[in-house]
Amino acid sequence: MEIYLTNAALAGFGYALAALFSKRALQEGCGILRFSFVCNLVFVGVFAIPYLGGGVTFPAAGLHLPVIAGVFFFGGQVFTFAAIRMGDVSLQTPMMGMKAVFVVLLAVVLGTEPIDGAMWAAAFLAMSAVLLLGLSGGGAKRVGLTLTLAMLSALFFAGADTMVGTFGRDFGPRNFIFITMLVNGLLSFGLIPFFKEPLNTIPRAAWLWTALGAVGMGAQALLLNYTLAAHQNVAAVNILYSSRGLWSVVLAIPLAYLFSMPREAVTRQILIQRFIGALFMSFAVALVLTR
Repeated sequence: MEIYLTNAALAGFGYALAALFSKRALQEGCGILRFSFVCNLVFVGVFAIPYLGGGVTFPAAGLHLPVIAGVFFFGGQVFTFAAIRMGDVSLQTPMMGMKAVFVVLLAVVLGTEPIDGAMWAAAFLAMSAVLLLGLSGGGAKRVGLTLTLAMLSALFFAGADTMVGTFGRDFGPRNFIFITMLVNGLLSFGLIPFFKEPLNTIPRAAWLWTALGAVGMGAQALLLNYTLAAHQNVAAVNILYSSRGLWSVVLAIPLAYLFSMPREAVTRQILIQRFIGALFMSFAVALVLTR
């Protein structure tokens, strides 16, 4: 298997693991916006790691490109948290499966990479799998607005990925993704006025899980974005990355027991729906690997 596909799958697994740690941090009282702020600052540190082996040099030409990608990434986060606050994660999270389809659409519209029928099919299978996995249990309030915000989030993240994949290699992968996350981190200070409580009131019990979640999110984001910048193939990478929905289901129960997290009541209908979702995801991955 190509290295960029391996990296995408590993990033999807890393996201699922980090998301469970993040969920525990929120359960302990960290707060969505405060967690996002901490996470985005950690991102800057994590994305600086590739510079440990050499000097920092930024090309003057094209500097606006990673800045725009950073704005897109931050916009994706803002809409994500707005959707979570407005509705329910059981609806918001599966709608993020639309990102794989938006990436394919952007590739077609902008002509950034060739998309064949197999890739279209894989994108829709991945989206359907995420929907089935995420919607297998739980309801949502203010459904229309939640869907709109979640889809805007997926679109902004797709835009950021397309920018990284299209311009990152020529600009310099580590330079491009670091500036992108630096812009995202700086924009995050705009979240502070919306905190319900200051950072120093985060419960002590939440800090360990906040740190694990933020570092985990940063590590998987570094792997994903460096892969996009260095190897491109944005559509295929995002379809493999969509396996995070499947990993989230697979890891949820054992980690809930291991870390004493609240466990979900799973019915037969939920198990069937998740099994079908897993099959769809497997078919999507198979299409990408065999095309």
